[in-house]
Amino acid sequence: MFRNKGFPPRFEKRGFQPARSVKMFIGEIINRLFKPNIERLKVRWDVEGLIKALNHRDYRIRRKAAEALGEMKAKEAVDALIRALKDENSEVRKAAAYALGRIGDEKAVKPLVEALKDESIDVRLEAAKSLKEIGYKKAAELPKIVSEVLNISKNEAFKILENIRAGKFDFFKR
Repeated sequence: MFRNKGFPPRFEKRGFQPARSVKMFIGEIINRLFKPNIERLKVRWDVEGLIKALNHRDYRIRRKAAEALGEMKAKEAVDALIRALKDENSEVRKAAAYALGRIGDEKAVKPLVEALKDESIDVRLEAAKSLKEIGYKKAAELPKIVSEVLNISKNEAFKILENIRAGKFDFFKR
């Protein structure tokens, strides 16, 4: 009745592979044991732990870490969040743009302008909102930066910046 080391035939028909299933089970346990608890890191104000979580293999962990750093307004995380703007996952890039806007560090202006070229419209919109949140302390330089990064004329850059100031982001949906 039972073949192959005691596994019922119905499991064999469904492609059940004992060794593979055990490896997946052990992998799941290890993931749960060693997955960073973002809420706990946030409550403990563990900015270093959240920065490390930005490199986790699970994009959901990276996204939550970026969001938490933004909510904490952790200035020491700006460089790591700028790197996260280049993440392979658009949700992580969007969360990084959001966080940089919340933190408000001027160092993020140029990377956020570059994010206006992102393939994801959600990332582009969040980058524009973040630029608005950061403000325009470098107002004289911003049109030049936008013009250079987006490879457009200064007049077009002024129009984009005026739309962002006014909270109009429709121009991204072209």
